[in-house]
Amino acid sequence: MSDLASLQQQFMALLQGQNNDLANHIASHGQLATSQRLAIYQNAYKLRLRAAIEQDHAQLGIYLGDELFDKMVAEYLVQYPSNYTSLRFFADDLPHYLRNNAPFSEHPILADIAQFERLLLTAFDAQEHPLLTVDELESLTVEQWSVLQLPLHPSVQLVQFNSRAVESWQALKDKQLPPQPYCDNTRYWVVARDCERRTQFINVDLLEYRLLTLLRQQVNFVQLCQSCITDIPSEEITGFLISLINQWLERGWLVSATK
Repeated sequence: MSDLASLQQQFMALLQGQNNDLANHIASHGQLATSQRLAIYQNAYKLRLRAAIEQDHAQLGIYLGDELFDKMVAEYLVQYPSNYTSLRFFADDLPHYLRNNAPFSEHPILADIAQFERLLLTAFDAQEHPLLTVDELESLTVEQWSVLQLPLHPSVQLVQFNSRAVESWQALKDKQLPPQPYCDNTRYWVVARDCERRTQFINVDLLEYRLLTLLRQQVNFVQLCQSCITDIPSEEITGFLISLINQWLERGWLVSATK
């Protein structure tokens, strides 16, 4: 390993609080001791990581309050030291941390809010892709429809919560009190960009959520129809799906079809 690479590794270890071997390579200068000068870099690094979490999880921070937020950040920095060159991905493990570490794990809505906020980021950053059009669908033959797959746009994220995480997030964003944290029924959500490239989140029912999940698994139109047999009268399935597909087209959730 080159001397430069070794110094870089020692500097990164110092920033993450693993050791202070770097101090042996620092010349004395000015009135501050070497340890004090290095501590400035350590503190600045931690503050930058904290700022990234604050920015990406603003409503979670409000929900937690300052004391618990500080505890979460301090422990997360220790358990999940940054291995990324971009701060965008630094807090990807935050939902997992909240689900598996007390006292946060005692309140599942916290991990749900964190997961929702990460999905908003994922949807916003998703790759562009040409959207499926009505004209493209109308040009298909009956044979092509039978094997048609309807790929979801890369921004489309599917998630289900047993808490009112999304409603709480929205209430906090609107500077209102959040509702009761938990509900009796599972809530199904789609987080995605719309045709105007605005990030949206829409509550859907179980059937629509299941159909969207099947699209993600690349099933064809016939298989999609078959999945509805227990929920919809057979003579209504095709019309139901066509109506739903048109709705997905309007929302910008589908990309150019595989024929």
